[in-house]
Amino acid sequence: MPELPEVETMRRGVARLRGARICSAEVPVLNVQPIEYLPAPGELCRRLAGRRVEGVDRVGKRLLIRLDGEEVLVIEPRMTGRVMVDPPDSLSHVRLKLRLCWEEICETGRQHLLVFRDTRGLGVVRLISEDDCRRELGPEKIGPDALAITWSELRNRLRKRRSPIKVALMDQSVLAGVGNIYASEALHRARVHPQLPCCLLSSSQWRAVTESLHQVLREAITLQGSTLGDGAYATPENMPGGYQNEHRVYQREGEKCRQCGKGIIRRIVLAQRSTFFCPVCQRLPLRLRRRLA
Repeated sequence: MPELPEVETMRRGVARLRGARICSAEVPVLNVQPIEYLPAPGELCRRLAGRRVEGVDRVGKRLLIRLDGEEVLVIEPRMTGRVMVDPPDSLSHVRLKLRLCWEEICETGRQHLLVFRDTRGLGVVRLISEDDCRRELGPEKIGPDALAITWSELRNRLRKRRSPIKVALMDQSVLAGVGNIYASEALHRARVHPQLPCCLLSSSQWRAVTESLHQVLREAITLQGSTLGDGAYATPENMPGGYQNEHRVYQREGEKCRQCGKGIIRRIVLAQRSTFFCPVCQRLPLRLRRRLA
C-alpha cells in the first residue's frame, strides 16, 4: 500500500503540473526515520531547481515525473508514502517539497507546492537519466502493467509455478502494480482460492482472475484508491479514497461474504501478508484442503 490505483490517482493529480517549472526544491530536515535519496538531498535539490516538468507517468507502483534534460524523478511510495499538491501547512513527515510555476519568473505567477510525504520512512526518491529509467524499470525488470496484461500472458508467466496464486500476483517482475489489497479482492471476485498453486489453475480460472483484476483496479481508480484505518493514504488533494467501502474481503474477517451471502470471511497469512477469502466462494480442491489442513 499504495498499490496501482493509489499511485495512478497520484499520477492524475500531479499531471496538471505538466509544463510547470520547478522554482525550488527542498528536503526538510526531520528527526524521524530518513528515506533513501539518490543523489544525496543537497545535490538532488540543486539538480531539480529550474527544471521543467515534461510529463507524469506511472510504472507499476512508482510515480515518474519526466523533466527536461532527459532525466526522471522517480518516487516510490512503498508502504506509507503519498504525493500531494498544495497540501495544508501543518502536514508532517514531508520528505520533499517542490515549488512550481508556469511563469519564467516564479515570483510573477501563482506557485504550486508538490510534496512527497512518508510517515514510516520506507519510500525512495531518485533522479535518474531516461536511459537508466528504461534499464531499471523496463520490461526486463518490471512485469506488464496489471491493467494491460492479457489472461494468456498472465497464464504463460505463472502456470509452471507451484507458489500460491495470491503470492504470485504480487511479484512485480511478473505483474506490475498489484499488492495485498487488490490481489485478495480480485481472487475473491474470480472465486479462486488464494492458496491454489499457479500450476493447477485452469484456463477458465486464468481468464476469471485477469478479468476480475482489471475490473477491481478500474473501479478502485474511479474511486481514487483505498484509504485504510491508519489514514496513511490520501489523494493529491488530501481527500480520502473511496474504494475501501467497496472491499468485499480485505480486512473483513468474520463478516458474511457479500458475494455468496453464505460464507464467513477468513484470514490467513501467505508470504507474511494477511490474506482474506471466503471459504464458500473460493473452495480448494479436496486433496489440497487435506494437505494444507
